[in-house]
Formats: sequence, C-alpha cells, structure tokens
Amino acid sequence: MSVSDLVDTREKILETATRLFSAQGYTNTSLSQVAKEAQVSKALIFWHFENKEKLFRTALQKTLEPYFINMVDELEGLSEIDQIRLLIDRYYSFVSENLYSVKFLLNLILRDERHPDDLIGHMIELQRVYRNLLADIIDHGRQTGVFRDDVNPSLDAGLIMTALHGLLVQGFMGTEAGEPPDAVLRHLKSALVDTLRR
Repeated sequence: MSVSDLVDTREKILETATRLFSAQGYTNTSLSQVAKEAQVSKALIFWHFENKEKLFRTALQKTLEPYFINMVDELEGLSEIDQIRLLIDRYYSFVSENLYSVKFLLNLILRDERHPDDLIGHMIELQRVYRNLLADIIDHGRQTGVFRDDVNPSLDAGLIMTALHGLLVQGFMGTEAGEPPDAVLRHLKSALVDTLRR
C-alpha cells in the first residue's frame, strides 16, 4: 500500500466515522460499523487511530478546525458598527460554508449520551471568545460615544449571539420556516446595531 493509499484510507475512515458519530452519537457507533461502511478492516482502523475515542477525537478535531478563524486582523481599522456587522457576516458565512460540521457538533451536544467531556468545553470556549469579542467592541463604542451610555456590552453581545443562533436554527429548517436567512441577516444587522447607537 502506497503512502497516498494510506492517506486516502485514513480520510475515508474519518469521513465515515464523522457521519456515523453525527447521525448515531458516540455510544451507538461501533468500530465494526465504521469498518463495514468504510469498507476497511477493523485492524486498519486500529492501525490509524488506536481506539474508538482516538477516532472520535480526530473526527472532532477535524470538524473544529474551521472554527479557529482569526478575526482580529480583519477588524482592525473598522468602526465599531462595521466591526459588529463584519462579525455577524462572518458568523453567517462560516455556518453556511460549514453546515455539515455545525450539524455534527450540534447533534453530539444535543444527544443525551456519553461523549468525551472536552467536546462541550471546546464549544463553550469558542462561543465565549466570540461573545467576548462582541462585548469588547460594544464597550469600546460606548466609551467613545458611538453607542448609548446605557448599553450593557455583555447583555447586548448575548442578544446578538442569541439572534445568530436563531438564524442558524432557521437555516436548518429551510425557507419554509419563514423569511430567507439572508433577508433576516440583513434585518438583524440593521435592527440590532441601530439599537446600540446614540
């Protein structure tokens, strides 16, 4: 087997495992099932991943990779209002472009079953960083007089995050559930940002 074949086989195992973990959860997915659906031997899975938890963690890491995006450089030089709008746009773009990985993580979090504890920790940390970035921008806008004196940076950042999460759920349900997500996004940016202004 060539190096290229080994890489292809590893990716095939990983893709199959990711799909099964997402659909059935960690507990209900067996290595035998992954082997059967990936059309490889169980021994080959052990050769690449050692055990089920290692396979799951590798699948999770691959799924989380797109979440680690550096926004700081893009925000530099923009007004507070444009920074918030850009963060909202990036969130929407990211979710749209990584729908499978978002569904994978949400399915795992929402299932009432055992999974490696650091899964929830990763998601909480990512949400915390994003929310804190929004809160810092809102606080700076309040201090410089762009936003009202009575804005609450933490609560307003939480409100924006809640609206974005709602947009995410609406995107999963399709346009039958209401207005097209891009129209809601445009309204969200204008309505939420305008409530912060002086």
